[in-house]
Amino acid sequence: MEPLYQAGSILMKVNTLQGKKMVESGLQSGDFSLPQSWPSGLLPSADLEVLQQKVAAVERELEDFKNEALKAIHYLEDAFCEMNGTLAQQEEQAARVKQRLREEEDRGIVRNKVLTFLLPREKQLREHCQRLEGMLLGRSREALGLPKKIQAN
Repeated sequence: MEPLYQAGSILMKVNTLQGKKMVESGLQSGDFSLPQSWPSGLLPSADLEVLQQKVAAVERELEDFKNEALKAIHYLEDAFCEMNGTLAQQEEQAARVKQRLREEEDRGIVRNKVLTFLLPREKQLREHCQRLEGMLLGRSREALGLPKKIQAN
């Protein structure tokens, strides 16, 4: 037999196993109603009615709280999904930017190699053009009967 406890003016029957199950389940049922097996003679009817009204009020508050908590959870889930979507887009965009940077870097390396190859050739070509120009101008002067420039050594 479960023990009987006196709490104030209310005599209560305590089922510790049921209470432990309620605590472990997180009070999910939200059922605070008095069991039908309680003899109605234990409580005066006025006290019983007041207690039932209080229990009903607590049940309504619990239901309201549960509904608000569920709304908040749904809102947070939606926000989380939206943030995940945005994060995925940002990651894709970052990957595209990294790819473009790698491509530009590769082009830069190729440009540097081409310039490294071409710049000495350009210098040689300029020198060769100057020699050819000098030779051409030297022969042109001779053909016109003009004296060659005297170069100072």
